[in-house]
Amino acid sequence: MRKPPEHHREPSPDDIWLDHVRAECAKAVGEWLEGSVRLERPIRSLTFFELQCIAEAATSRWIVLASQRIAERPGAPESRRLSTLLLG
Repeated sequence: MRKPPEHHREPSPDDIWLDHVRAECAKAVGEWLEGSVRLERPIRSLTFFELQCIAEAATSRWIVLASQRIAERPGAPESRRLSTLLLG
């Protein structure tokens, strides 16, 4: 049975931004790993503290990017949502 053709839509500016944020957070994790642990180690050998540091690297990068997004587009609906997430 053939699959129906997939309908691709043009990515929205929010989709593009989210892709950018994912890539930047992944880079932050990679940079932390390169600077802090031997990369040939299996993931399962990382300590809980090291895993927390990885999470902190990604979260820190997300906070910076979200703050920049709010500053660039203060009136946009996503800016209000991001502000709510950042401010709690």
